[in-house]
Order: sequence, then C-alpha cells, then structure tokens
Amino acid sequence: MNTQHTNDQYIDNHLKARERGYIWLEGELKRTLLISTAGITVFFAVLFFVLKPVLLAWAVSFAAAAVLNAVWGYLNYRREYRNYQAIYRYLEEFETGNYGYRGSEDFTGAGICAQLAEQLARMGEAFGGLKYKLVEEKENTKGLVTDISHQLKTPVAALELSYELMQDESLDDKERQEFLARSGRELKRFRQLVETLSNLSRLEADMIKLAPREADLKETLIRAVNGVYMKAEKKGIEIELADFEPVRLCHDVRWTAEAVSNVLDNGVKYSPAGTKVQIRVNALVSYVVIEVEDEGIGIPKSEYADIFKRFYRGKKDAVEKEEGAGVGLYLVRKILEEQGGSVRALSAPGGGSIMQMMLPKEYGV
Repeated sequence: MNTQHTNDQYIDNHLKARERGYIWLEGELKRTLLISTAGITVFFAVLFFVLKPVLLAWAVSFAAAAVLNAVWGYLNYRREYRNYQAIYRYLEEFETGNYGYRGSEDFTGAGICAQLAEQLARMGEAFGGLKYKLVEEKENTKGLVTDISHQLKTPVAALELSYELMQDESLDDKERQEFLARSGRELKRFRQLVETLSNLSRLEADMIKLAPREADLKETLIRAVNGVYMKAEKKGIEIELADFEPVRLCHDVRWTAEAVSNVLDNGVKYSPAGTKVQIRVNALVSYVVIEVEDEGIGIPKSEYADIFKRFYRGKKDAVEKEEGAGVGLYLVRKILEEQGGSVRALSAPGGGSIMQMMLPKEYGV
C-alpha cells in the first residue's frame, strides 16, 4: 500500500515537473512574441507617420513582418522545446539508474545546450562509476562477513567442546589440566585470528591509512625479522639477511614490516627444522625488490595466483595440518599494492619457494 502510494506520488510529481517546464517555455514564447510584436508595431507606426507610405503597402508590410515574427518565434520555441526535452530525458534516465544513457540529439551549434548535455554525460559516467563501486563494496562486505564467520566457527566450537568436557566430574586432575591447556591454545589461536581478521576488515574498509615516510629499508626488514625470530628459533630455522647497499625508501614502516613478517612467518611455518630462510634486497632503477626464499614444501604453480586471495589455503596436507586463516598473503598483497608495489611467488632452486616483493622508489608510482 505504501509502495503504491509512493509510486503514485512519484509519477504525479514527475508529471507536474514536466508540466511546469512546458508552461515555462510557453510563457517565454508568449513574452517573446508580445515584446517583438510590440516592437514591430511601434516601428511601423513611426514609419507610417513619418514617411506617409501607401496604406495598402504599409498594411501588407506590417502583416508580413508580424507573420514572420510569429513564425520565427514558433520555430525558436520548437528548438528550445526539443533541447529542453533532450536534457530532461537525461535527468529521467538518471532517476531510474541508467547512468550510461547517451542522447542521440545533435547539439552542434546549440551553445549552452551542448555544454549542458556534455556535462550531464560526464555526470552519468561519474555516477555510474560510483554506483559500481558501491555495489562492489557491498558484495565484498557481504563476502567478508561470511568468510569471517566461517573462520571463527572452528575455534569457538573447540572452546565450547573443551568447556563442556571440563564440566564432567569424572575427569581426573591430569585430564582436566590437559583440557585446560587445550583451551589455552584455542584461546591464543582465537585471539590471533581475531587480530588478523580485524586488520583485514579495517584494511578493506579503508580504516587503515598508510603513513609513508622516508626510512631505512634495513630497519624495516629487521623489525619484520624480530616478529618471527622466536618462532624460527624454536624450530631451529635460521633467518639470514644478506648484506645490501643502504636504501632509504618512502614507505609505511609498520605495515611494510607486517607484510614481510607475514611472508617470513609462512616460510618458517612450512619449512622443516634446521633449514634456512634467506632475505635478499636488490635495488633497481625504479623499484626495490625484496626476496624471501625458504627451503620448505614449495607452492604448486597452479596455486600461484590463488595464494594471494582472501582466505585461500593450499591444498597440500602439510598446509592443512598447520594453523592459519589464509589471510596472511592476502594482507601482504593489499599492503604492497596500496603503496604501488606488488608480490609474486616463484619456485626456489632447492624445492622451496621465493616470495618476490616489489616497492617503488617513489611512493605512489
């Protein structure tokens, strides 16, 4: 009922708006004809009293001038009317969401009408682009919420199970301590997952604003290494940063270190104990290349493009056994792309993988 009333009101307002336009044009026509006819009458009246022409010739000339004036006024009205209709059609199409509408009218030589039509066409393109972005953002948000809820189900279910089992009075102290330790691990995993998902959602919602500044790239890499050093130490994995010429680069230190740290974390996670993870830096003309090479399980070429997608995890058994939400490399890609860089995966000669990250020497390039 309300919808029908709204539609009826819209149609009524629409027709009234068009009617107002017609009335305005007709009023302009009447005023123009009145003024021009009055001018012609005055002109011929002066002509008659000053020159005293033949009455018949004067009357014919006066009638011809009046008729020509009326014809000219009508033709001018028709031209303005068509221009008005053409511009109004743009507005009508925009109201229905058809921002790609382009009129077939030829405004060549029509002055302001041609400019208005061109401006309306540009507005349509701008509105169309904005509409596409809003729809895309809505779909991404829906997908993100669905993916996050799916990722949170596993640790929540594990915590619920542990809690229920701990309520069993038949458990001895050893079993209770075991479930307590398992709950602690799940809580730690849950906290890490929530933190990762929070960063992801903030980054996708543009709530995280990168703050680039000129800084020593080596300091950023050391900060990244420190983030995974203890984890590598426990597995006996050596992280080696090869020497390179000092490079001062305009970049966001915190988030660039986070990106490199995520790559290092994967290298440590999927590499056997006693291996090595190497970091190399190569400064090119316009870009700086950061390579992280590990001696781990490697990445199939068929998954090179997929591993940087949100919530994607590899299909190997070794990947499924390890904890993870599949957002680490996605964040790496997003952080680097926000700074004009990129990342790609390559095969290492020893069977592991190489993550090649690139950053422009000039921010925003």
